Order: sequence, then C-alpha cells, then structure tokens
Amino acid sequence: MSAHYSKPLARLGKCDSSVGQRKNMKHNTNMISHVKKGFLYSFIVFLAASAIIAITSILAGRFGNLEIKVLITTTAIAVASICSLCCSAYTNQSKKNLPSIAGISLAGVSAILLCIAVWMEIDSAGYWKTTAILSVFAIAFAHSLALLVVRLRPIYSWLRLGTTINIFILATIISGMIEAGSAEEGIFKLITVLAILVALETLVIPILGRLAKPESNHITETLSLAKREDGMYEDKRGHLYEVNEMSNK
Repeated sequence: MSAHYSKPLARLGKCDSSVGQRKNMKHNTNMISHVKKGFLYSFIVFLAASAIIAITSILAGRFGNLEIKVLITTTAIAVASICSLCCSAYTNQSKKNLPSIAGISLAGVSAILLCIAVWMEIDSAGYWKTTAILSVFAIAFAHSLALLVVRLRPIYSWLRLGTTINIFILATIISGMIEAGSAEEGIFKLITVLAILVALETLVIPILGRLAKPESNHITETLSLAKREDGMYEDKRGHLYEVNEMSNK
C-alpha cells in the first residue's frame, strides 16, 4: 500500500533515531494535542457559563455580589485558557517549550490571583497591582507567541520580531504606570502610539501570512512511500523515512 506526500505538507527526514526517541516524540505530540483540547473545552465551558449567568441575572432582575464574583471568575478562567492555547500553539509549531511554559504559567497565576482577590475581597493595593501586572504580561506573551506562529516569507520575517518587541515595550510601560498609580500626558501619548503600531502589525502579519500560502503550498515534487510493519516508511530505493504530519493552515 503506497501513500503520496508532497514536501510542503510533510516533513521527511532520513531515519537515524532509535525506537525510543520516536516513542518519546509521539508521546510529546499527543500530550500537546491533549493540552490544546483541554484549553479549548475549558474556554467553551467557562464562556458558556458566563453567558448563562449573565442572562439568568438579567432575566431574574437581580445582579448581586455573588453573580458578579461568579461572572468575573468564569471570565478570568476563559481568558487564561485563550492565552494558554496561544502559547501551546507556539510550542507545537517551533518545538520550543520555554516561552510557552512562561506564558501559560503567567496566565494561570494571574487567573488564580484574580479569583482569590474576588472571592476573598482583598483590598490590598499591592496585591491588585501585582495581579494586574502579571495579567498584562500574560496577555503580552500570548499575543506575541500567536503572531510568531504565523509563517511569513523570509523578507518579512523581521516584522514578527519587531512586533514582539513593541508588544513587550507596551506591556512594560503599562506595568510601570500601574505600579506608579498615575502617568503623565506624555506617557499616555506613548502608550497610544505603541498600541496603534501593535494593532497595525497584528493585522498586517496574518495578511502577509495568507499571501505567502500560495507559494508555500505549491506542489513541486511527489514522493511515493510504502508503510512498513514497524511504522516507518520506505521509498522505491529502500530508504527509510519518518513522517510527521504538519498543519496545512
């Protein structure tokens, strides 16, 4: 039984690794897939819960302290799930774990701190500032990693790095403003300018990614492989290959 794989849609490499390494790679891929599904399901659940609570409160004619706490909690967890999903997508694409772990950790800690503050009614200014700053950087990590996943032509690759730098500069300035408790007019103008640049870059990068697709998806060569009993693939010349499915987005 033969199968056809085009190079743009599959990454093929000569087999020189052990069976144990292949099993570890498959285990890591499956684990990342399960984590992503978990974030998606949790996002859907908590988003639906927020909507139900809001609708019920409106129809019942009351929106008390308990409803507000539950709504904030579900919204915080839903936002944290979105941020974590963006971070995990970066690991799946680049195989680099550290940035994703940092982003997911920040999102989780921020959501936990916010839920604790809401339910325990903490009024410490320092606690709220810390929570706000961590939330800002959690969003910055998710935003930048989501854009770094987009594939661009080499001539535009600098744009992703530049956007990441702008995002973290903006996050740093906002965090400084939160810590100080106030800001001068010049700081507000700087934040506005950076926010406009980040918004523009966030729109441009996906567009450039879409424009790059026809070139990257053009099939120039077809390789015929036969699957062996051990799970490896063999071509007509007897060369062995390890096939890893790649996203066709």
